[in-house]
Amino acid sequence: MSALRARIAALLGLAAPVPTRKLTRDAAIVWLPPPATVRLPVAGLDLAVATGELVAAHALVARSPATARWQRRVHTPLGGRVEVVDGAIAVHGAPAAATIEGRHRDPGSLDRDEVVAAAREAGIVGLGGGMFPTYAKLDPAHPIDTVLVNGCESEPYFTCDHRVLSEHRDELDCGLALAMRAVGARAGVVVDREAYYPAGYERFVVRDQLGRDIPVRKLPRDVGALVLNVQSVRALHRAVCLGEPLVSRVITVAGGAVRRPGNYQVLIGTPIAEVLAACGVDPAHAAAIVAGGPMMGHGVAPDDVITAGTGGVLALTAAEVGARAEHPCIRCGRCVDACPIGLPVPLLVERPGPEVLRCFGCGACHYVCPSAIPLTSRLREASVQEFRWE
Repeated sequence: MSALRARIAALLGLAAPVPTRKLTRDAAIVWLPPPATVRLPVAGLDLAVATGELVAAHALVARSPATARWQRRVHTPLGGRVEVVDGAIAVHGAPAAATIEGRHRDPGSLDRDEVVAAAREAGIVGLGGGMFPTYAKLDPAHPIDTVLVNGCESEPYFTCDHRVLSEHRDELDCGLALAMRAVGARAGVVVDREAYYPAGYERFVVRDQLGRDIPVRKLPRDVGALVLNVQSVRALHRAVCLGEPLVSRVITVAGGAVRRPGNYQVLIGTPIAEVLAACGVDPAHAAAIVAGGPMMGHGVAPDDVITAGTGGVLALTAAEVGARAEHPCIRCGRCVDACPIGLPVPLLVERPGPEVLRCFGCGACHYVCPSAIPLTSRLREASVQEFRWE
């Protein structure tokens, strides 16, 4: 991933702050045509179906073992015949009929345990990329006074969360009320300001909104805050009020090789090749396919699939990707200036110390480095070394 990030740095330039590239900001959400087959990774889960079985759309197909610390649930977006192959479940069939809107439940009438159970059984996870089970965040061991819905979306190109905020605010408001009910919070805020990268990092959102600094190796819950992604909150509403499991999400598709860039509602498990084809991407013109954004994402193959944590897909041309060879450090200090938490990057790469554990891998130092040194991966290696010596 670090080598890919170094090449993509040429696309974004070398001046801070990182350009936003929000070219699809005004592109309304469009449903991508459903694929004939979805493929759902289920490694480590117990299967609830078998090869050859017929299942209905939205049926549970895999779940965590009862003894697992964190519980996951996987549901199929399509109804059809099941095939179990290489740690994944493929379902060949058709999507469910449109959800019937109207069974809206009053958040104030629900017991907190009902909300947590609905999130768990619907398989809702962090749709900002982390994919940590949302039900576990709704059942904290620490008291929570404020729920923050993170809509900053500072990763370049991505506008999918912005569109959900613009087009489905009523669902977000309901999901926020449900989250507040679950954790007993008195306050809830939808943070929808536009922010430069990496200002959308949850630690910065908590600091900017509440004036609270989260200690190193602690979480927002340790300072009384719960931070949820925009689409996770929407999914919570749909699970509790409509009985809909997590089977789709909104993604941004962009890049120079995309003829029809935009924001698309996509079934989870859709092959990336089908996303590219539907958006007019000629594979011969795409030098790199990136999922998760240019700063913190990773290269993917066309036969990979959309997961719950896939915020977008970028199809970049050879001219956009470019190439830069690594050179020795020239001690220019740009990486130090770019670091959003002020780490002495070159010193920590050369002589790791406890401070390296504060690095959260945003890639800003790597992005500005004129010598194309893979600083992010070097810092990650240093943090692993430091953690072992603790």
